[in-house]
Formats: sequence, C-alpha cells, structure tokens
Amino acid sequence: MKNIFNIICFFLLAFITIPFVSAQTNDAGFRGQSMNGATGLFSIPTGRIGWEGPKDFGFDIGYRAIINTDRGTAHIPALTFSLFKFIELSAAFDIQPNINYYHHLHHENQDLLFGAKVKLPTAQGTAVAIGCNMQLINLTNDRFNYNAYQPYVAISYRGTFFTMPAETTVVFGKTFYSGTPHNNSDIDFGMGFDIILFPDVFGRAVHWIIDFANFGYSENAWPNHLTARTGSAWHRGVMNTGFRLDISSIPSLNQYKFLLDFIFNDLFDAGQRSFTVGLVFGIQP
Repeated sequence: MKNIFNIICFFLLAFITIPFVSAQTNDAGFRGQSMNGATGLFSIPTGRIGWEGPKDFGFDIGYRAIINTDRGTAHIPALTFSLFKFIELSAAFDIQPNINYYHHLHHENQDLLFGAKVKLPTAQGTAVAIGCNMQLINLTNDRFNYNAYQPYVAISYRGTFFTMPAETTVVFGKTFYSGTPHNNSDIDFGMGFDIILFPDVFGRAVHWIIDFANFGYSENAWPNHLTARTGSAWHRGVMNTGFRLDISSIPSLNQYKFLLDFIFNDLFDAGQRSFTVGLVFGIQP
C-alpha cells in the first residue's frame, strides 16, 4: 500500500502542473523516456531532449514496471521537463521490492533519480548533449544508502538501415560516489540504435530499439542485492532490446506524445533477465 500511495502522489504532483494544451510533435518516438526519466533509449540517454520545439516548454510523464520472475517487480514513475528547446530536467522514483539481507531483516530498497541535460547547437540530423545524473540510492535505508553522480556526453545522429530511418547514439561518461562505494577509474560507455521498422507498412509507429552499456539506468538498477554494485550492469554490462510504439504518429493524436515500451532487459544474463512494460504521455503547452 505504501508503494501505491507513493506512485499516486507522484502522478498527482505531475498533473497539478499540467496546463491546457495545444501542441504538435514530429517523430516523438525518437524522443522517448529512458527508464530513469531522461530522454533516451532504454538504459542510455540520447543527445536529444523530450521536446525540441516549436515552443519553449514541454512535459512528459511516464511509468514503467520492471518484472523479474525471481526477484519481484520494480515500479518507476518518472517526470521530464523540456525548457527553452535545449534544457531538460528529469526525475524518477525507483520503487524496488524489499530485500531480505543481514540476519534476514526486510530492508527497503528505493532510489530517487534526478537528471539534467543541455542540448548543444549542432547541424541538423545530429544531436549532442552534456548531462549529469544524480542518484540517491537506498534513499530510505540508513544502513545501505549512498549517492552516485554520472556526468556524460551523449551523441545521436540520424541515418538509414536498409532504407528504414534510424538513429544511432553513443554515450561516454564517468560515475562518482559519495558514501559507501570507493571511486575508481572505470569509464562509462553505452551505444544504441533506434530503427523505425517498415515505415511503408506501419508508418512511423513501430520503433525497434537496442542498447548496450556497462552501466544501468541507475547505479543499482533492478534487480540487485540491495548493496552497492550488485545491479545487473555490474556483471557483464547490460543489453536491452524491445519495441517502442509511437501512438502519437496517428494524425488525430499528433499534438501529444503517447509512447508504449515493451523491453527485454539484460537479455544475455541468467537471473538478471527481466521484462519491462512502460508508457509515456507528453504535452507541449
């Protein structure tokens, strides 16, 4: 009940801030939310922000359920704000199942994720963003809580794949810690592809997305064993693939952003494989 109450409060806060809308968007599927709220693929951010015009403000609200048959289900409501066509602010509340650890005590396992991104002026077809994530890991757990900070550069560029429109993203970054984990010399790297499948048949509605990174959507992404550096990406990296359906490509809905995600998480690692379903609704007043 407590988790349900948290989600309801999160969404109420979002809808209180939503004014009436008269907006229009193109290719919303290329500007969906990643699982931590930043505009991106599944685990990694892209060089784009959620709304890149024509107006100076846009708003996305999303929800994801990460379902792991062995460990349980995490729920992630997320908010994303786009400002002045080049600034993005995001937040997500990662409500993970409680974990039995340390003499079988039932430990809370919830994370609060923040993000900021600045899109640089570049040539049309290429998007470059400088961003940073701040993650409050095990926020409500005094024994195992710590913070992670992830500055990064994300580069996205358009192309074609067998005549199908596509976008490639490369991410470089670094993770720093305060709290329990020690800082190290690891470099964050991720790469992904977003392909509009068979546009002659489906229009621009069906996106196939695949991304790989040596970091997850958060420093201790679900599933994990509560303590630092036990999330799925710490084993052998994480590879996600799935489909993003852009319902807003329907002409009568193109003034909004309406996306559905169906994701296979960490597909190559036994015990870490999960399935995620998610939806995003966005507007530009």
